[in-house]
Amino acid sequence: MSRYYNMAADLYQKGDKVSAFNAFLELAIDGDAEAQAMVGYMLENGEGCEANLEEAVGWYQKAAEQGQHVALFNLGQMYKTGKGCPKNEEAAFECFVKASRAGNVHAMFEVAQMVEVGAGCEKNLRRAANWYETAAQYGHVEAQNCIGAMYQEGQGVPQDYEKAREWYEKAAEQGHPRAMYNLGMLYDKGWGVEQNSEKALEWCRKAAHAGHEKARGIIRRLQEEGKIVF
Repeated sequence: MSRYYNMAADLYQKGDKVSAFNAFLELAIDGDAEAQAMVGYMLENGEGCEANLEEAVGWYQKAAEQGQHVALFNLGQMYKTGKGCPKNEEAAFECFVKASRAGNVHAMFEVAQMVEVGAGCEKNLRRAANWYETAAQYGHVEAQNCIGAMYQEGQGVPQDYEKAREWYEKAAEQGHPRAMYNLGMLYDKGWGVEQNSEKALEWCRKAAHAGHEKARGIIRRLQEEGKIVF
């Protein structure tokens, strides 16, 4: 990354968005892919300039052509939602795959989601599970919960409650409400673990506190069955 890019980034971090935008734009015009991605981002969000979604798409495209993974991911989101350009799920999927191959973990999750339902590509649960697990291994919390669910249900992978528990735990320990609920449910049912109402309650309470409504249902049932005392 060039010294001039770092200077522009420093202006951005200090809150001088107008000067930062102008500095990034000068670099972007000269072909700097990182700066092109940043100009696209600032145009998309109206930072240091007037928001212009069509121009944002254009700069993302220039950076994406050079393989810049953040631009590829952001361009994929624009195509996916039809923001600043016609909606195109096939083009979005292509961008996410390229960004994934460049190591973008958020793009990996997007690929998994699209492959799971067949959006912009052929539906393939096994391939979706592979992408979820790859993103999960890189620490993507939502992917950790999703691959846990696929192991629990046996979708795209052999059913394996133990692996489901392991992935749910990783996500739950990072505060993911649905993973907390899913983990509590495993303990409630005794799926892949020894049935344990106390642990079920512990995780469902955490999930309920985070706003997960179904977790409150398990808590009420445990109370009604006399398995917990408040």
